[in-house]
This record gives sequence, structure tokens and C-alpha cells, in this order.
Amino acid sequence: MIRPRSATSPTADAPTVAFLEPAREVAPAISVCIAVRDRPALLVKSIRSVLAGSFDDFEVVVVDDGSSVPAQDCLAEAGLLADERIRLVRQRASGISAARNTALRIARGRWITVLDSDDELTQDGLARVREFIAATGASWVYTDYEEIAGDRVRPIRLPSYDTPRRMLWAVLTRPRLPFKHSGMSIERQLLVKLGGYDDQLPIKVDVELVLRALAIGIRLEHLSHPIVRFHRHGGSISRQRFAGLAVWFRLIDDYRQPRVPGLALVVKIVRTASEIGKWLVASLGR
Repeated sequence: MIRPRSATSPTADAPTVAFLEPAREVAPAISVCIAVRDRPALLVKSIRSVLAGSFDDFEVVVVDDGSSVPAQDCLAEAGLLADERIRLVRQRASGISAARNTALRIARGRWITVLDSDDELTQDGLARVREFIAATGASWVYTDYEEIAGDRVRPIRLPSYDTPRRMLWAVLTRPRLPFKHSGMSIERQLLVKLGGYDDQLPIKVDVELVLRALAIGIRLEHLSHPIVRFHRHGGSISRQRFAGLAVWFRLIDDYRQPRVPGLALVVKIVRTASEIGKWLVASLGR
């Protein structure tokens, strides 16, 4: 089984080379964590969407994973570095998993809300999440979202599951993932106990994290309200369909339950068909 390095104990060769941290005496309720590489304009829009929200007990943790033009420069140009709620760390290019683990190490909020650097939070996003947590006592929340392609905005409604095992099988077999990682909120100590993200994986690190949680019985609660505005474009990591198949096969081997002989092969065939189908749809521009 794939085993991640602990996200709570940086090694001696930890990649951080620059760290900007304004003083703040009281820890915020939510740490919005953004990992970025070479998306300056989108990053500024993403951060501004958080700052414009109706919920104000948060910090924004930005990890610049080796951008060719430092994120510090684009944030300074946009006038954002003066905001004490924004914390920025720069590291050499180490990959999305390492960048997210860096964010986890330095985040101070009780809750981690993940936000991709090319996505935006809705105006009521964090407020809705906090209300939902208070009402349900959930420790892990995934939400609906809005998908934006050009001028078209489409709401994406995700399913709910009554057991972790049912959601695990949906992750492995459903053509469209039954969750959106961007906008997901997780209790920080729970994420620490899980060991953070698997830094041996180049892609599908969000899928592996969710499967690892579901496999040990952690229930993910569904908030049926769009929290994130997801911008679909050609540079999205999710477009790497075939490169991701090898990782999918590893995840199926590791996390399928029960371990019935031949079941892994069936699931791999289903997943392969799904990825080919999505590739064809994307290629045809539908």
C-alpha cells in the first residue's frame, strides 16, 4: 500500500526557502490553503474571492511551489501582501502533494479548506461551511460546485452516501468523481493524523487521500450547496487521463474492498472505459 511521509515532521531538506508570516495572536477558525505554480493572475482572483466572502475568521495560506515568477511579486503588485490574513511560503518545485503538505504544516486554523489556485470561493462559501459544521458536527465536508467553461456556468450536484464503504466504491468506479477536492473542508488534526498527502504520487493525490480516509471508516459529509467556482481549461491536471490510469490501478489494488479474486481487474476495466470516455468527450469539445 502507498504510504505517505508524515506531514507534521519536516525533514532536514525541507524545500521551504522563503516565508512571510504576519503576526497574529489568535488562531483563525479556517485556514484556506492554496498551492500554486505559475498562475499569477488566477491566484490573485482566487485569493480575492476568499477576502470578499462574508465569513471573516480565516487565514489564507499560499504555497508557491517553484513558480518561475515568484507569487510574492504578483501578490505585491496586486496590493495583497499588506493583508495580515495572507501567509505566503515559497519552496523549490516539489509537486502538488509536497506543496499541500507544506500548507498543512504551517496552517493554524482548526479547519483546512482546500482551494485550487485556478478556482474561486463563492461569496457565502466559508460561512455555509461553518454553519454546516456547527449543525452536523462533521469532521470532513465536501460540497457542490459551479463549473465554468467560457461564458457557461453549470451547477454540479454531487451525491451523498450513507456509509464510507459505499462512497469508496463510488470513487473507484464512478466516471465522474463523487467529490470535489477544491472547496473540501477537513478538521486539521484529522488530516495530520492521516499523515497528510502522499508525496510519492505525482497526480491523483486528492483521490488517494479520500480513499485512505474512507478505507478506515471516516465519513465524508455532503453539503448540497456550491462553495467553489471551478474554471475548466486545458491546463487542468484532471485532463491527464491516461497518465493517471497507472495511478488509478495502484489505488484500485490498494483500496478495493472486499479483496475478491478478479475484482480488481473488473474495476480497472471500468475505470479505463471511464477515462477513455471522458477523453473522447473532452477531445470533441462537448
